[in-house]
Amino acid sequence: MERIKMLASLTSGSKIVCDIGCDHAYTLVQALLNYGVERGIAADINPLPLANASKNITVNKLNERIKCVLSDGFAEITDYFDTAILSGMGGILICDILKRGLAKIKNKKLIISANNDTPLVRSFMLQNDFFLKDEFAVEENNKYYEILVYESGFDSLDAYDILYGKCLRRKKETAFIKHYTKKKALLEKIIKDIADDELKEEKKKLLTEVNYLLEGKNMEKHFIDNTPNYYRCYFIDDTTRPTIIVSPGGGYKYTSPRESEPVVEVFNKRGYHVIVVNYREELLPYPKPQEFLAKAIDEVAKDKRIGKLIGLGFSAGGHCLLEVILHAADHNLKTKFDLLMLGYPVITTDERYWHQGSYVNLLQDKINDQKLLKYLSLETQVTNSAPDLFLWGTFTDESVSVMNSLMLLEAYYQAKANVEYHTFYFGGHALSVANAASSEGNKAKESPYIARWIDLACEWLKRKLA
Repeated sequence: MERIKMLASLTSGSKIVCDIGCDHAYTLVQALLNYGVERGIAADINPLPLANASKNITVNKLNERIKCVLSDGFAEITDYFDTAILSGMGGILICDILKRGLAKIKNKKLIISANNDTPLVRSFMLQNDFFLKDEFAVEENNKYYEILVYESGFDSLDAYDILYGKCLRRKKETAFIKHYTKKKALLEKIIKDIADDELKEEKKKLLTEVNYLLEGKNMEKHFIDNTPNYYRCYFIDDTTRPTIIVSPGGGYKYTSPRESEPVVEVFNKRGYHVIVVNYREELLPYPKPQEFLAKAIDEVAKDKRIGKLIGLGFSAGGHCLLEVILHAADHNLKTKFDLLMLGYPVITTDERYWHQGSYVNLLQDKINDQKLLKYLSLETQVTNSAPDLFLWGTFTDESVSVMNSLMLLEAYYQAKANVEYHTFYFGGHALSVANAASSEGNKAKESPYIARWIDLACEWLKRKLA
């Protein structure tokens, strides 16, 4: 009865409570007996649960204070109430009841506990101008429940707030931690057995989110133009700081988790806010990934916490980021970067050195468009207005030839733009920050020697931002 006790306690301060889907009216009875509620309305769509409620109300001698109403949601509720409870139903049904009863619940306190699809409830309430005042996590009979408390008013929630709870993911109550600890263990188990690369990457992203929840780290998630593409914000605090926007690699097929949160960890510790953009959640051809990235950059730049803006792109993500910067007008990019960092980037369409797979994934049926291929060979597009660049890679990169970086280096030289370049004599592709967090167990992708690029980059940033 832990859930009912919590629901009843949240009615404290209310005078008249309407319980939609009241079942046995256990919650209303407790609210009147223990939490100062004066009167109640017990409503249910089915006669049998309402009869059970009536019996319980009679046993507790509350017939004069609780009225039973046979009602589909709020349809037959004509008496005044200041608080409504909706509990014990699925989230889709709750949203439907709320939608049909909007006129009756405006300016009311709402206490909601869905059996499932709670994010749908949060999203509905946000869209209909309800303010999420508080949330509570309850475990009962090995089942996990979330209880939401709403009042009328404007609210602002990001995608993580909707999915995990704006209040819950910050309070981290015992039941919440236990629930997501179980979820983490399950994800770790199933990831080992997933053969499909894309599905595995999807589950890894979810595992990363759960880890951040459990570790208590700040994160925000915002979708781009109502598409599956999104960006995640990892602000150290609310002060204005230099901010790094990360464009992960993935061959224009996906965005790599190894070049996402492990990079965040490293640069957050060094005092930088970090934003990671997932520009490749839809396999749409050029210029869509660039447009999503540009939109995210412009949205991020509006945040008052953003100071000097630094781009960081890896592999195909480096190509995407640099192409957006060099062809800003094409993608309606209004924001200018102060500095740019690229790791082992895809640059050229010269068939001697190109990473063909990236361009096939990006261009799709336009892969034989020679004019477009030349336009996307970025060593031909650099001008002296290109941002100062920190560039690094490995000489023995087996996937994206080091010649991509060398051709970009020469282009910067010819344009009289500024660049610092580091190449390591060994190491393969996609090393990210070259530590255990980014290697995913592949020891060949761990190297303290190569991880020095971060110290070199931070020294470069310090000098450039001084």
